[in-house]
Amino acid sequence: MIMSILHKKYPLENIKPLKKTIASSFRMLIVLLVFLMAFIFFKFSNKKNIDLFQGSFLTILSYLVGFFVLLIIIRYIYEVFYLKYYHYDLIKKNLIIKKGVFSKNEITLPINKIQDVYVDQDILDRIFGLYDVHVSSATMISGNLSHIDGLNNKNADIIKKLILKEINKNG
Repeated sequence: MIMSILHKKYPLENIKPLKKTIASSFRMLIVLLVFLMAFIFFKFSNKKNIDLFQGSFLTILSYLVGFFVLLIIIRYIYEVFYLKYYHYDLIKKNLIIKKGVFSKNEITLPINKIQDVYVDQDILDRIFGLYDVHVSSATMISGNLSHIDGLNNKNADIIKKLILKEINKNG
């Protein structure tokens, strides 16, 4: 065994659930806006009375905003649990990444099959100071699933170096 419980020694940042919630909220907001535009379109096309600030529109809008806020709260709670169950480790010449709350996903990559190791950030990662360590093998699925996201800069660099060290030792 190379290192036991890598995720405890180099943990993800606690701000990760907020970042993931904000990212999903933007997607939900787009869906909400499309729904509202469709409602407005049908309101304009079906009736002579085009006053949008009648009771039905305001009622629907208030329900949608309330539903949107409820979804954001539920998503944040989910992301907190997701962070709790996120596990990654280097064990017996394998990189193991386990994720998921309701449906558990596990990917095990043999160290000698890893072809790429890199650290990157998306826009929200940059805002929150988070980094992702990506690894991939020759399979396409590994590039999508094999990443440890939500690390600080120091931990991301250490994990990258540990993986590269194991690759060089076993390669």
